[in-house]
Amino acid sequence: LKDHSRVLIIDDFMKAGGTIQGMVDLLSEFNATVAGVGVFVESGEVGTEERLLEDYISLAKLTNVDLKTKQTTVVPGNYFQF
Repeated sequence: LKDHSRVLIIDDFMKAGGTIQGMVDLLSEFNATVAGVGVFVESGEVGTEERLLEDYISLAKLTNVDLKTKQTTVVPGNYFQF
């Protein structure tokens, strides 16, 4: 990675954001700028006070998983709220 690169982080699933935050921290060692963060699905189980990052775009939000009936509930992510 070249110094002062602009990087877009894309993740498939985000619970609290620990993996993405780790990537952001690592990129700072290369003097890189995070241009944005995109997430395919975010977990709705984590409250906003537990999230490790606030600035991201998600396409879908997993709000419920019923293991007994094997049903999931997915709603549009924050991309559709803008």
